[in-house]
Amino acid sequence: MKTTFVFLFFSVINFSAFSQVNQKVVVNQEAQFPGGDQAMIQYIYQNIGWPDATKGNLIMDEMTISLDVLPDSSATNIIVLKKVGYGIDEIVVELIGKAKFIPSIQNGIAVKMNIMLIVPIQVRN
Repeated sequence: MKTTFVFLFFSVINFSAFSQVNQKVVVNQEAQFPGGDQAMIQYIYQNIGWPDATKGNLIMDEMTISLDVLPDSSATNIIVLKKVGYGIDEIVVELIGKAKFIPSIQNGIAVKMNIMLIVPIQVRN
């Protein structure tokens, strides 16, 4: 009897372990800025205060930024992977940190997701 109980116990554990392995993660929606990339760039350009270091310079470059979008729509762990300089990087990071994003939805639940942004910078001061 004890042997049968132990066998049934381990059979149930094995069955539940295998059933969890076969579950698929369904990404219903990836994290993004409301309105998409163009809306994000427009938000940055409408709200940026160009640093004094940009005066008299023609700057045509792009920033690459990594960030985590949390389930509450906020951005965290904002890291500039490709910098432009002139103090622009810090201002753009601050603006992104204030923005609200659309979180990723997986299996019907809002979850944290890392996204990469490419922000073109064009300054003619």
